[in-house]
Amino acid sequence: MKMLSRSLPVLAIALSCLLRSTEAAPGLTPGSARSLTKRANTFVGCDDGQRKKAGQALADMANLAMWGYTEASTDKYGFKHYFRDDELDKFKKAMSIISQNNDPTNAPFNFILNCTPTGKELDLCKEKKGSYAITDATVPKNDQDLKSIWLCPLFFDKGTDTKNDLPKTDDADALKKWCDQKDYTLFPTAGHVLLHEITHLDAVAKRFLDADPKTKEHGTEDFAQGSRPIYDARRLKVLFDNEPNREDYPQPGFNAESYAGAATELWAQKFCKKDFIPPKNGYET
Repeated sequence: MKMLSRSLPVLAIALSCLLRSTEAAPGLTPGSARSLTKRANTFVGCDDGQRKKAGQALADMANLAMWGYTEASTDKYGFKHYFRDDELDKFKKAMSIISQNNDPTNAPFNFILNCTPTGKELDLCKEKKGSYAITDATVPKNDQDLKSIWLCPLFFDKGTDTKNDLPKTDDADALKKWCDQKDYTLFPTAGHVLLHEITHLDAVAKRFLDADPKTKEHGTEDFAQGSRPIYDARRLKVLFDNEPNREDYPQPGFNAESYAGAATELWAQKFCKKDFIPPKNGYET
């Protein structure tokens, strides 16, 4: 969930999200993506279990982004379900940025990860059916003005989508069990959620999106009309296929779930050898 325009205190240590604004292919292998957990070994406000879960989610986020970059093309359903052909470069640049794992002593930008939202942030976590995370999308005043992602209590709930971590692709049994799921809605993971949230951060999105002329913010928006954002992201693409000039909704390239949905589906296409072909309304599987 994107949170707008409020000055927020630094409540936790900064996690280095080591990303470069480069269009070259990410310099990661599936194994090295998991090394992101090494940079997330201190979380203020997180117990040991939360720290482990969030660290794995960061690693899975980078892994999804890496394969999103590698696999995306205009002839693959995992991309076509969420973006127009002319948005391929934008998507690949975003995935390249998010997947980068550079020298932790020289991070291009930092952000704050907080496992214990309080006050207004906790209230936002509880709105409607609840959110997995809350992100401050406001423009930093300077390099020291670090913005926060709050992990809501629901993020750590073992009965939700975020209970899932990506299976290791070299574990044949775990991968088969994962890929044998018939319901596409079961494929989102905690890493998927963090990939969605990180596109809200101005420090990340400014590397692949233009600023909003009114707010001067670069972060993605949330287009949501139902209980499943990943279906709404598909429906948003259908809306713009049919009415490319409409202005009442964000374009797919400005919708956070479009990036997370495409990366997840491209990963499934790669490792599960399956496509999720939706009907024209974008909702059913």
